[in-house]
Amino acid sequence: MKFIDMPSLGLSPGSVTVWRASAPHMSDAAWTTDLRRASYVQEAHITYALEAADDGPLPPAWLGCAFNLPSGLDMDAFAAALRDWTDRHEVLRSQLTLSSPSTSGNRLHRMTLPPGVVSIHPSAAGDFTDGQKLARHLEELFDSEAGPLVWPGYICATISRPEATTVCIAADHALTDGYSIFLTAYEIRALYAAHAAPENKPALPPLPPTASYLDFAEAERAEADALTADHESIIRWQQFVTTAGGNLPEFPVPVGDVSGSPADQPGGYVEFLDTSAAQAFDRVCRAAGGDSFSGLLACLAKVGHEITGSDEFSAMIAFHTRLPAWRSSIGWYVGMGPVAFPVSATGSFAETVSYAVSNLDGVNELARIPMPRVVELLGQPLRDPFMVSYMDLRRAPGARDWNSGRVIALRSRSNDPDEVCFWIVRTYDGLFVNYRHPATGPADITVPDYVARTKRLLVSLVNTARWPATPHPIGAYRS
Repeated sequence: MKFIDMPSLGLSPGSVTVWRASAPHMSDAAWTTDLRRASYVQEAHITYALEAADDGPLPPAWLGCAFNLPSGLDMDAFAAALRDWTDRHEVLRSQLTLSSPSTSGNRLHRMTLPPGVVSIHPSAAGDFTDGQKLARHLEELFDSEAGPLVWPGYICATISRPEATTVCIAADHALTDGYSIFLTAYEIRALYAAHAAPENKPALPPLPPTASYLDFAEAERAEADALTADHESIIRWQQFVTTAGGNLPEFPVPVGDVSGSPADQPGGYVEFLDTSAAQAFDRVCRAAGGDSFSGLLACLAKVGHEITGSDEFSAMIAFHTRLPAWRSSIGWYVGMGPVAFPVSATGSFAETVSYAVSNLDGVNELARIPMPRVVELLGQPLRDPFMVSYMDLRRAPGARDWNSGRVIALRSRSNDPDEVCFWIVRTYDGLFVNYRHPATGPADITVPDYVARTKRLLVSLVNTARWPATPHPIGAYRS
């Protein structure tokens, strides 16, 4: 499964229609004051955008997806599908704005629309004969309209051509997360199929009901607000940060941009293992006392040791925070947790996995505390420049149809000077990694090499259940 930016999508030319959600003005009675507060991550995201708005265009922070529908798009059915999708997810009908100075307590004020008020309006954007120009046009559209400060914060475009219709949809991160974009592709495809079905065919089963992210945000906020600095989870956070010298983990090799004007980050996509090899890796990890995720972390740690000689691996790990009622809900259900464990030249795979397993214990609970709240309680700013995410998406709705529907995950471009991100995904086709890194010479060399070395270890483990007999030399990139 690819998770890429728009220039990497490889769009074919076609006739473009833009689909926008519309509702009465915020002064209309349809918008009602909603006492459910913003989640901590929403508040941090929107507050940053408000503070940065005076400095020029906001850096984009949207997530999205692309997928195909049959050719000959039924315009009415597609508009109905988007309308139903918006009615289904309350977060898409809610707006957070800066509270007035007289409002006590909350920094942001929420207004929400009831179902049935939002309408969908298509507008023709023209015929494109150049796929690269089309991608640039859509990226500029998403960058300008899928933002956090103006409702709706999401937008859709369709590209019609004789063989198929491609749908591209983007939403600001305040509304969605990585798993939510796969739900989006599934739900819009299902809702469109239901509305486009001939009347003489049996009705398709409706989508199951789902809880609202707004309820989750309020509950998470109340729980996080009750924490104090002497809570055991905050103490564990403090110990990690103190041991790490007051910072969160960085990529094992210095790759940051120190120019002061960083360029857009490049990225890549690599198949680690095909289906059968990924299944074999599962068995190797279980035999070593772990699972695929702890096995992957062991491999990343081993590579870090090969490159730098460091006897410890550390990273920030992304965890989902969804509870069962919110399994089908769209929202920002992601928390970050720190992990660090030892690694050595002589340690076996099983030994390294055991360190990963023991040091992962309880980290998912740390990740349930929103990072902005951790920062408040620790009393110091924190940045997470090295992030590893692992998602097993085989149980995601519609996962078996992603190839036939040409489903691809999309992300806005980033010019972060330091951040290195690994998004590792397991699908029915195998194990894959998407990554991005600073636009620097050292990063251009080191990060793809890190990924290639990790793949080499994975292949060796699948074939022999052991590290390669001839490891790469230590210290190849030591600074």
